[in-house]
Amino acid sequence: MKPAAVTLLFCLLVLIPETVSSRPPEGYVVRDVTVIPMNQEQVLPHQTVIIRDGVIAAIGDTKKTAVPKGYQVVDGRNKFLMPGLFDMHSHFFYEQGENRNTCAAELKVMLANGLTTARILNGDPVYLQVRDSVKQGTLEGPELFVASPQFVGKWPWPGRVFGAICTTPEEAVAAVRKFKREGYDEIKITFMVERNVYDAIIQTAKEEGIKVTGHVGPRVKLPAALAAHQQIEHMDEFIDMLLPDTSYNHGQSVSDMNLWRKKAWETVEHLDASKIPALVAMVKKADIYVTPTNYFFFSSFGHSLTEEQFKSRLDYAYIPSVIKEERWEIREHYWKSAPSEKSRLRYVELRNRMTFELWKAGVKLMTGSDSPEWFLLPGFATHDELETFVKAGLTPFAALQTATINPATYLGIATRKGTVETGKAAELLLLDKTPLDAIRTPPSRSGICHTNP
Repeated sequence: MKPAAVTLLFCLLVLIPETVSSRPPEGYVVRDVTVIPMNQEQVLPHQTVIIRDGVIAAIGDTKKTAVPKGYQVVDGRNKFLMPGLFDMHSHFFYEQGENRNTCAAELKVMLANGLTTARILNGDPVYLQVRDSVKQGTLEGPELFVASPQFVGKWPWPGRVFGAICTTPEEAVAAVRKFKREGYDEIKITFMVERNVYDAIIQTAKEEGIKVTGHVGPRVKLPAALAAHQQIEHMDEFIDMLLPDTSYNHGQSVSDMNLWRKKAWETVEHLDASKIPALVAMVKKADIYVTPTNYFFFSSFGHSLTEEQFKSRLDYAYIPSVIKEERWEIREHYWKSAPSEKSRLRYVELRNRMTFELWKAGVKLMTGSDSPEWFLLPGFATHDELETFVKAGLTPFAALQTATINPATYLGIATRKGTVETGKAAELLLLDKTPLDAIRTPPSRSGICHTNP
């Protein structure tokens, strides 16, 4: 379901109407369309969807539903209408390269790829301004949820620090409270956080009434994160639970920053897939949401894409040139001494198996691209991640749930987003083919219905 941006016409529901009037319409009608509501696995053919003030006012059988006077009509015949997509792990280029603010342009790329909601998982005051500008209608873009600056134990990289370095519980407590006051939507944890600092973050976030999301590092380990009910990104520490015992690289496998360490890759051949059911049962019992971000890991660390393959991708042209240079340096650093193909394919296989078994057990999964890491771009990479879910064994409907109803429920906005139902926001995708048959399907020329009241 990967739309090409050049084929989309997109706007505040200014689609390709049957009639054109110089007066602003009273509302909009998508007539005689097949609706994929996403509240259950079904399609509703020959429906007419009436939209008023940015909200779905009615859905009904086309033969029985009259078009209100003064409404702009979009021909939905032989087309499919579904909710706009969520990307629950995205970033902006502002954190990279020369730290230039290109957020407004990046928002348009997200929209052109069908994203109507995105969670930005490393906060900055610039992003809070962007989030509020979208909400106020001064910027066009998906609705944004912005996590705090990432909590880290130290900052080993050159350049500007995009995070909160916390080495003591006291520093963590103060930072959580500060970020809650500043209006961030969640608390984000990433690298090298010590266990006592982690515990302080969790406890203070609970007191402040704000969710915690992000990485699980080897200083914390998965059982502690599950006990804390942290929302886990990247399936961090999941694969480490498949080690026979802690004698293998001190109980550390290829989660988190260990992907860069040869000693960690040496553990892959010892990972025991028979431990996956017990791992899945632990995660299910914790009742958390998981964002695998598999396409990022597979394309960056698992599969050896050639330079030509990267450069032939549609999204490659959108990456700023200075950041491309940085990306090629990072790629060269990894691949000049990459682990064996056998280890990498085993790594991909195990992540796919864990993803499938989590879904089968009823663990709520969410789509997250982790773009624009490496050669990924927000919006485009969302569709790559959806396809990765299907390759792991999920049905296309289940994959689409990870980018619609699941994240809407996690964010607490399922009463207004995530499905096509009366009373929900009219943030809709109009497609030429049903994504329930094939996850990659082109958009209609009518494109995206994205309305703001």
